[in-house]
Amino acid sequence: MKSYSVYFIASAFVLCVLTISTPVFQVSRAETINTDQDKIIEKANEILADRHCPCQCGNYLPGNPTLPACFGCSVGKTEITYVLESLEAGKEAKDIIMDLSSPVIVDVFSDYTNEYLPGIWQLAKKVSKELHQKRVVLRAPGLTLEAQRAISFAECARLGENFSMVRESLINHQGPWDLNTLFRLTEQFGLVSEQTRTCVDRIDIDEQIAKDQQHARERGINVFPTTTVNRLKVPSTEQAIRKAIEKVLHESGV
Repeated sequence: MKSYSVYFIASAFVLCVLTISTPVFQVSRAETINTDQDKIIEKANEILADRHCPCQCGNYLPGNPTLPACFGCSVGKTEITYVLESLEAGKEAKDIIMDLSSPVIVDVFSDYTNEYLPGIWQLAKKVSKELHQKRVVLRAPGLTLEAQRAISFAECARLGENFSMVRESLINHQGPWDLNTLFRLTEQFGLVSEQTRTCVDRIDIDEQIAKDQQHARERGINVFPTTTVNRLKVPSTEQAIRKAIEKVLHESGV
């Protein structure tokens, strides 16, 4: 039986974010676009239905038969984003499922405003890519008002056509972090200023921040950025990250 809760999550994410972040389309294209979105949502629902919790909180590890599916923290949101962006790019469902079946999740705990984030983020992605791993997640704890402002802009862009580019732009941005600068930064990726302003004013990121902070505490993290591989802290070096990923793959028989 399909998980309709997942369907509603995917539907709400797509419809809400596309309404905020995409330009106004021509009326003649609206019906085709809506049909395409419906097909993507339907495929996303098939992929996400009955998936187990991806955020590795508590004992819910990848492949664990214990429910429920948990999509409240950054890891769950990233999983939904990856599915929808991959479908939008024309990737086959079987390939997406294979990516999500990896036993490895690499988390980088850091706010967008941290000056050391760009280097560590690129390192984590580089090593993961070389080992054919796609599950690399930014866990932003929102430790300052500026950091929370950046998270709000990222979440307003989530699941829009250019979310990944907006995220990378925020990661590589070295400030300032005032509203006008962030509006200019994200406008180049298609976010309409007035609609983004409305979203930033209304979006609720408190639960996401609370969960990411909770998971950081559970892993004994008190310095940022910090990298973890399957909940275990790893020195942010190429050799350490590679060794940790390879260990998980070996133990999982992958």
